Amino acid sequence: MHPTRPCQRTRLATSAMVTIDACSCTMIHLNVGATTLRFTPEAFEGLSALILEAVAELAARPPSDHDGGLPLHLGRRVRGEA
Repeated sequence: MHPTRPCQRTRLATSAMVTIDACSCTMIHLNVGATTLRFTPEAFEGLSALILEAVAELAARPPSDHDGGLPLHLGRRVRGEA
């Protein structure tokens, strides 16, 4: 960040609880509720790949293999879920 010029953020994605912003200082800001995690673009890409790998792994498992036996609903909420 330049001392006299604050960073400018551009919103990349948003949902009810999460926003993702690109910053003019090259960082990616992942905002979850009141928590913000800052990533370099390379680290954010690595996290994204890891999350996609985990999603694929969970989707490939039989429903009984999910922790607690809970159904996995990727990409959508089921009525009554938080």
